[in-house]
Amino acid sequence: MAGTEDYSFYYSLENSPFWIKKADSAASAVTDGRIQHENKAITSPKYRYDDMIDASRIPNPSFGIMRLAAENLLCHPFLVLRRQCQVNVFSRKYHTLPFSLVPVVIRLHQRQSMTVLWKGIGSALIVRGLTLAIEDVLSKITPWPKEIDRNSSLKAIGHHILLKSVSLAVVIPFYAASVVETVQSDIASEKPGIFDVFQEGIYRFLSWSAPQTGRLLPIWIILCPAVLCGTVHYIVSVLSAGLTRWGMTSAKKRSQRKQGALSKEVSFVEANDLDLSSRFAGSLVADVLLFPFETVLHRLHIQGTRTIIDNLDTGASVIPILTRYDGFFDCWNTITREEGRWGLYKGLGALVLQYALQLSIIKGSLFTFYHMGDLFKPNAGIQPVSPRNQTVLSDRQDRSPKASPELPRGYPLHQQFN
Repeated sequence: MAGTEDYSFYYSLENSPFWIKKADSAASAVTDGRIQHENKAITSPKYRYDDMIDASRIPNPSFGIMRLAAENLLCHPFLVLRRQCQVNVFSRKYHTLPFSLVPVVIRLHQRQSMTVLWKGIGSALIVRGLTLAIEDVLSKITPWPKEIDRNSSLKAIGHHILLKSVSLAVVIPFYAASVVETVQSDIASEKPGIFDVFQEGIYRFLSWSAPQTGRLLPIWIILCPAVLCGTVHYIVSVLSAGLTRWGMTSAKKRSQRKQGALSKEVSFVEANDLDLSSRFAGSLVADVLLFPFETVLHRLHIQGTRTIIDNLDTGASVIPILTRYDGFFDCWNTITREEGRWGLYKGLGALVLQYALQLSIIKGSLFTFYHMGDLFKPNAGIQPVSPRNQTVLSDRQDRSPKASPELPRGYPLHQQFN
């Protein structure tokens, strides 16, 4: 903590708090060293300020809850903007930069309600919870582990990836229904119910053959590329997070070596900063690398659903989505031929805004927690001396030689020694 290297905080014999700087006098430094040496035999390390505040006042799960809230709730409006840009075949503005979305969002809020960018949040949360539930069930009925670490064997890692792939395969039909709810316009479509995502998901799950009418693709055409994309996304995010963690740890060790002191302990705030930053970097790298594949899959998901979306070129009108793709590669080739290669990156500016918000929330929370510890620090870090130490200090003060009183100048020498 800041300040512990320059000052020693303690109570005097009269229990009045005051600061003594170590460099002020050698005697105070020696006394302080003795007090600390005796306190080591009395006070357990678990009662140190850092450990006590970090472990009891704000536990580690709070940062995980904050991260989940930022990813699934606060960033949902940017998810809506991104998906609407991706599925818009006729858009002239690609919105690859975040600044072009600002006037469109303002116009959307002026012409529609404040909830225009929060549509589909219920179905998105349902799909997220359904994914976690399926993973938990599969981990209990199969030998596939739900979590792995650096000590896991290759077989365990393979089984873990297989669990992720199977859970994705089950969730894909419901995810497709959720995509439709997040992109359709509120002013041109009926608002879906809470459980409509289950109804539409089951219908997509059972539609293995091509329909007689319409352009809805059978689920088996979308299933393989969707599962492959989701699995690769997970692997890339995990590897990127691990590399980021290794890079941050190595950089900190090099910095400490240059200062001549290599710390073996990591504070609570630094540990959470390392965890949140590595997860943030891993998710960012995976989303950027697989953004073109996500664009293709979202267009395949809504094909044949007769979806009407907001026109993000103006923000003042709606537009129907009418496409006729035969599969993943046909959709990819059509986009690059008719819209150019940047057509695969429509809505990238919304992704930039999403991660900018996530980064500000992460750093702001860590900054607040770091400085909030000073508020809970009693009397600026001054901790009372135990009764045993007070007795030791009193005995030492009694045995210490008392300084002679200062005599006035010019006092006779023979009377000074009498």
